[in-house]
Amino acid sequence: MNLMLKKTVSSVLALSLMLSVSSFYSVNVYAMEAATAKEFKKQNNETLVFPDPDANYTSITEGNLVFRLYDEYAVLSGCNDDEITEVVIPEEVNGLPVKGSVDTPFGYCRKLEKITLPDSFEHLDWYSLTTTTVQHVALNKPADLLPPTVSEVVISDTNPFYCVSDGIVYTKDMKILIGCPPALKQSEPVISDKAERINDYAFFDCVNLETMIIPDNITHINNAAFVHCANMKSIVFPENLVSLSGEMCYYCEKLSEVKFGSEILEIGYGSFSLCSSLEEFDIPETVKYIGYNAFDSSPCVENIGGLHYVDNWLVGSDENVQIVNIKDGTTGISELSFLARYEISFINVPESVKYINYYLTAQLRSCAPAKIFYRCSFIGEDTISKAGTTTDYYIYDPECDIFDSENTIPSRYKYKEYVLSDDDYGTLIDGKFYSEEYFEKDTVIHGYANSTAEKYSEKYNRKFEIIKDVSGDMNADGEFNVTDIIQTQKWLMGVYDDCSFNLKAADMNQNGTIDIADLCLIKSRLVSDLTGNTDTMRY
Repeated sequence: MNLMLKKTVSSVLALSLMLSVSSFYSVNVYAMEAATAKEFKKQNNETLVFPDPDANYTSITEGNLVFRLYDEYAVLSGCNDDEITEVVIPEEVNGLPVKGSVDTPFGYCRKLEKITLPDSFEHLDWYSLTTTTVQHVALNKPADLLPPTVSEVVISDTNPFYCVSDGIVYTKDMKILIGCPPALKQSEPVISDKAERINDYAFFDCVNLETMIIPDNITHINNAAFVHCANMKSIVFPENLVSLSGEMCYYCEKLSEVKFGSEILEIGYGSFSLCSSLEEFDIPETVKYIGYNAFDSSPCVENIGGLHYVDNWLVGSDENVQIVNIKDGTTGISELSFLARYEISFINVPESVKYINYYLTAQLRSCAPAKIFYRCSFIGEDTISKAGTTTDYYIYDPECDIFDSENTIPSRYKYKEYVLSDDDYGTLIDGKFYSEEYFEKDTVIHGYANSTAEKYSEKYNRKFEIIKDVSGDMNADGEFNVTDIIQTQKWLMGVYDDCSFNLKAADMNQNGTIDIADLCLIKSRLVSDLTGNTDTMRY
């Protein structure tokens, strides 16, 4: 893995992944437990970092080890011997206790197997201390191909902060599993029955791990706990775990089996991204939240019309997607599924959707205005509040639960167009110069009379237009005629234009979907209306 892997894997909202320092059982250990982008941002803003990045220090070299000296303590920051096989970190340097490490001090020590910690070592950043696979420009092969080497971390019985059991490092009271040496020669590591939590990066790069059965005494697993376990084929999560933190099994190339022993509620961001052997994944019915890029570039993802699905969840989209026609039967939409999808002009949300996680339309910007056709039963605080270019909101559930805030549905939309320039300046398109012009107007909410959409519009002074519930009126113009047949045919062929779509009116047989049977019934009704012969109707 290269030097920046820890801070770049599956970036959430373009933020680098940083570990936090919290206090557990009187010991400061890294503990970021966030499944969602919102949680990540909140925790990242609240965490402390050791050592303080703004504190002054001086550097000193003792033997082949490099240290930073602060006012009251020292930290290990480097090693000048790339051939070293064993390291004993001293208790103190220049009279200052050595309390931790920074900057992957053994990142280029490709032969390091054993590290002995002093009793003063209070702040244990597992990734920083144990990684030996930082990429080096002088090497002829990428760091991903370099196996980790540290197989043993030695801690004395007198250490007040940490201990070792079956080769794995824990806090002194055994309640937090700090880390497993990445080259530990165990294919199925045994976790203590006293442990309650697994820490950040605890099994990072564990090359010999093949099967991971996490005991039911574990109730919390922090972020990136199993990142790049390259040979791990299966993992069984414990009974009492309800949320997978972010990047849980990121880049586990051989992972093909995932089992849940609990009613899991959340699957964190990047959890199974780049798991190239994960061909099948059944999302438990209890799941209500799936984080950003949870299954990115994994084969269990099915791409349908530029939309990415795993089981009955929509989990992402192509960068250049324009038409978002979410398939019927979709249960949930993962967070930020359309982040930075600037070309979207049409979104259809079916009635089957129960969960929309953190922005349906985050940063929706385009050169053309967009429309949203909304059929599910709720609009949350963050669902469509960032739909910056949406001109029209069609809300088809009369009882739709709309979050009570003036920001829930935007009052204005703004989009840009390329207009032919009067001079030779601007953007050159097909031999002509165009300039950008921005347009901003009031949005329009469409709904049924006496609906929650109408009440919301009245309360927050939005323009409102009543949807006329005329049977067969696919284009929602309040009339039934041949244009509705044309619009239904377009829908079935996946052709969308500036016309509205009233799928409720077009669902002639009321089976919850629009198909060829509805088109036949619409045609039959039109013939009946024109001829007055009701025998042509076939319902």
